[in-house]
Amino acid sequence: MTDNAAIEMLGGEHEIILKVVLGLHGLARHLREGRSTDADLLLEAVIFMREFADKCHHAKEEEILFPAMVAHGVPLHGCPLDALLHEHKEARRLVGQLEEAAKAYHAGEPGSEEKVIAAIEPIERLYPDHIWKEDQMVFPMVERLVPAEARRQIFAGFEEVEARNAPGTHERFHHFAARLSAAAGQ
Repeated sequence: MTDNAAIEMLGGEHEIILKVVLGLHGLARHLREGRSTDADLLLEAVIFMREFADKCHHAKEEEILFPAMVAHGVPLHGCPLDALLHEHKEARRLVGQLEEAAKAYHAGEPGSEEKVIAAIEPIERLYPDHIWKEDQMVFPMVERLVPAEARRQIFAGFEEVEARNAPGTHERFHHFAARLSAAAGQ
């Protein structure tokens, strides 16, 4: 384990989240072009965003990483932590909208295609920007301000968060990301 194993873990999760967001973009493109899309994939994307992006990834940041940063001098209220926490809340709200739209589309409700597109677009805007902030601002800040031993403790905390997930959670969601990407033509 390296001193930066925690950051490397989050970075790897970012890649999977971005792959799913790109897949959602592809499904929205299909709908814009008048083609149908797999409603079950949309519903699975909601599960992915809740279980992987939020309960697995955001939980590590909110419960372990951000408090460690505060303990090493980064203010909780202000940039960047306050903004990132706000974006986590916004992501939860947007995923709720995607769920409503996906259920409507799955049920074949008229106009649900537009609802799905409208639900995906803000997710497409939020996540790449959010991940850029973490990759380019937060992670270097952690490497600079948090001593190596504390970074190893962050990783141990991440492993505790992971232990709350069912066995095979990462593998299941990596597989989903690949299926979504293929279905979206990525």
